[in-house]
Amino acid sequence: MLDIRGLHPFSVDQEQILSQYIKNSADMYFGLTPRDIKQLAYQFAHKLGLKYPEVWGKNLMAGPDWFTKILKRNSSLSLRQPEATSLSRAMNFNKANVNLFMDKFQQVLLKYKFEAQHIYIIDETGVTTVQTPSKVVATKGKKQIGAITSAERGVLVTMCIAVNGTGCAIPPMFVFPRVKFHQNFLRGGPAGCVGTANKSGWMQGPEFLTFMEHFLNHVRPSLEKKVLVLLDNHESHLYLPVIDFCKDNGIVLLSFPPHCSHKLQPLDRSVYGPFKKFVNREMDQWMTMHPGSRMTIYDIPQIVAGALPDAVSPRNIMGGFKVSGIWPFDRNIFREDEFAPSLVTDVDDLETNQINQDTHPEKELFNSLEPELRISPNQIDVSSNVAIQVSNDNCSNSTILNQTLADNPIPSTSSNVISPESIRPYPKAVREQKLNKKGRQKGKSAVLTDTPEKNEIEKKFKAKAVKRNIFEQNKNRKPKL
Repeated sequence: MLDIRGLHPFSVDQEQILSQYIKNSADMYFGLTPRDIKQLAYQFAHKLGLKYPEVWGKNLMAGPDWFTKILKRNSSLSLRQPEATSLSRAMNFNKANVNLFMDKFQQVLLKYKFEAQHIYIIDETGVTTVQTPSKVVATKGKKQIGAITSAERGVLVTMCIAVNGTGCAIPPMFVFPRVKFHQNFLRGGPAGCVGTANKSGWMQGPEFLTFMEHFLNHVRPSLEKKVLVLLDNHESHLYLPVIDFCKDNGIVLLSFPPHCSHKLQPLDRSVYGPFKKFVNREMDQWMTMHPGSRMTIYDIPQIVAGALPDAVSPRNIMGGFKVSGIWPFDRNIFREDEFAPSLVTDVDDLETNQINQDTHPEKELFNSLEPELRISPNQIDVSSNVAIQVSNDNCSNSTILNQTLADNPIPSTSSNVISPESIRPYPKAVREQKLNKKGRQKGKSAVLTDTPEKNEIEKKFKAKAVKRNIFEQNKNRKPKL
């Protein structure tokens, strides 16, 4: 080994392979830290028998100078702060779920000949009485800068809104955490807004029915001139009186796949992000104009009235429809690398079997179980940097992942036999099922107002009502003395 600090051991092709592996890992939401990359570089060079600085062997990792230079040589790589993404979202946003939704969406478009003005998106978001302060200019070098908020923890008010593909929006509805609603709760709110209340302040079935009545008053659909509403699978949206109301008034309901709203929901893609920023700006101004006062839930409508016009703009709304493939309709809007996180758990294969094989012998068992995922027990060892192990029957996935995730083909070299993946395999989950644990049946995209789906919802609704009645009877039964 040579004790040359600036020695670059890898060829152009070898470095390209290493760079592509780093990108693939990040696409799968298992990105490598700088320390991981330096350890991998040392192991890769050692396995290939290349010459590297002696300090690499002493520290069992590449030096910081090599890491800095590889970032400069590969402009497509940079140090980024990842966004926390739940396992449910990573698992469920897969080709099978997206294709099922796109198939049903396309069938509805062709059946009813819907245009952009007929397609509405409905979703809720929470607004609290405690804002996230905006950046301010202060003394340089001072360690701590403060900003006044109403309290340490805020009280949440739910806001629900509907927008369509032409960029139009109907006035919002607020759900207040109160037992009874009074009209003065809406003072200063957006023009035409409505409100309701319950103990939690969250959207529930009766409150969503109130919103759909509000929606009907503004949109005016009919059985001859129907509209399409896209929404998620929240329990309040599956409330049977809501389904009946929509079916009787010419509103077609189509649900998104579960845990896919971060990609398929236009409001989440381009409206609610700016909305939160504008709400924080309005709250900062409110605190400045009312020094010494605490913001309450009755000030929320006035805050929203100042923030909503800037966020719910036609440009933002239509941009959300476009990037989610809703309008203009584009079933291939998502790139292959966006499905990479689901490859870790192979959920797409499992979902395909569940959706396409109605007579699958394990379908009933799978529907009654809550799948539990774990990574293979041979985890990364910091001292030796041995990567997550993969079972033999999944070894072929390495080729599939490289072909799926790589934007450009990797040149064929003699070193492809020893690759970063052979040293640190891509993470692979092992699916286990607990036979004695009964879970909730997993939802899927469906046209809720179609007769088969409505009958299934009605069946579940009645079963819940029976259980609720039994619970109330047992609760009210006097204990024997």
